Amino acid sequence: MEHVVQSVTVACSNGKYGCAEKFTYYKKEEHEKACPNAPCFCPESGCEFAGPTKMLLDHFATQHKCPSTNLPDSGSVSLRLKPGLHVLQCTDTSYFFLLSMASKPFGHAISVVCVQPNVTEFRFACTMSYDCITTGCCGSASCHIRSSSLSDGLPTVYDLILPKGKVSDDENSIMIKATIRRQPLGLSRSCFREMGPTPALEQRPDTCDVEEKEEEEKEDHEEEEEDDNEEELDDDHEDEDDDEEEEEDQEEELD
Repeated sequence: MEHVVQSVTVACSNGKYGCAEKFTYYKKEEHEKACPNAPCFCPESGCEFAGPTKMLLDHFATQHKCPSTNLPDSGSVSLRLKPGLHVLQCTDTSYFFLLSMASKPFGHAISVVCVQPNVTEFRFACTMSYDCITTGCCGSASCHIRSSSLSDGLPTVYDLILPKGKVSDDENSIMIKATIRRQPLGLSRSCFREMGPTPALEQRPDTCDVEEKEEEEKEDHEEEEEDDNEEELDDDHEDEDDDEEEEEDQEEELD
């Protein structure tokens, strides 16, 4: 009886998405955890599309007209700031990257996610920077890229924020540069578990913040100089008072 049970084969649950694999029943769970045909989901509001990553790419292009850019070997791309989704395609891979740019009350918020059916350890890191040619403000941030099938929608944690009031409202004046690189094999999710879902690697302050800080330091320095000058004047007055007292003492001695 045991031999009969072990010889029974079952089909993958992702058969409707193109998986034709069959295996003994006890291997079903193991296979489906890594099945390359497992579905990814469209995060657009009201859209219920689900399918393998290649089908999702086609869906983004045809149904939602999402702009797409091929990610070169250097891993770096430059884009104009445009609210919405932007696809970054890789050559001959089962995954792609999705940039989400949203306008918020506090400014422009950008997140990046690696879209693939099976969530893995942190495999990629991203450095993003922005440059506003109108105001001269720029800044950058680095993050570990989450992997997601988008079954829960887009990430709610932002990887780069362009502060409101420091960049122009003209989106065409803002350039975004993103550089994606593979993580060293020694780094794993456990290294960052205590740091939250998207731990920051580094954060460079905006140039505007630096200028404000320099201005504050300059004002503090000027105040210190004024205080020093006042102290010197007080010392001079004290010296004059001492001289007058000495003269009075000498006159009394003569008398």
